[in-house]
Amino acid sequence: MYRRKRACTILAVCAGTLVAGCMPQMTLEEMQAQRPRRPAELDRLDAFVGKWQYEGQARMPMIKDRESLRTAGTGEYRWDGDRWFVVGRGVMSMEGFDDMQSLETWTYDAKAGKFRSTWTGSQGMIGIGEGRYDAKTDTWHIKATSYSPWGRSTMKGWMKFSGADTMEWWWAEYQGLMKTMEMSGTGKRVK
Repeated sequence: MYRRKRACTILAVCAGTLVAGCMPQMTLEEMQAQRPRRPAELDRLDAFVGKWQYEGQARMPMIKDRESLRTAGTGEYRWDGDRWFVVGRGVMSMEGFDDMQSLETWTYDAKAGKFRSTWTGSQGMIGIGEGRYDAKTDTWHIKATSYSPWGRSTMKGWMKFSGADTMEWWWAEYQGLMKTMEMSGTGKRVK
């Protein structure tokens, strides 16, 4: 047993030395020159920067005594990280529930050609998503996966700008094939 551990340790040290010795050497300037350029697609996220107010409705099939619930919220989105990502903080209220605070980030994945998002909320939800922008219709199409105390959910939806400071949005949430929630509404940028 002891010989086997010693042989594995010696083999690991030799392999580590070999790998480290194969690493290319470069100057600090050469390394800095390899820094990627900021993708121009990131500028599309300017459409979201600012303070927003939202109104809408939510429909949840599991609530049997209400057809829909009113929703409202606010959000503020700012560039951060030398304009490589947008950070948003928001508060959303839904009739009959406590307010939910959220934090989200948006950036562009140049290799995949997609916008990427992450978010977390004060009700224990975390999520990751991706989006694409359709310039012909000025619409963002989004899909995401979230994890919460209620389990794993998938979401899909869209946001469409009807002016520089006005958007319409719709999204649906699913657990497996069962739709658990559908929301729609409008957002207005406030000065």
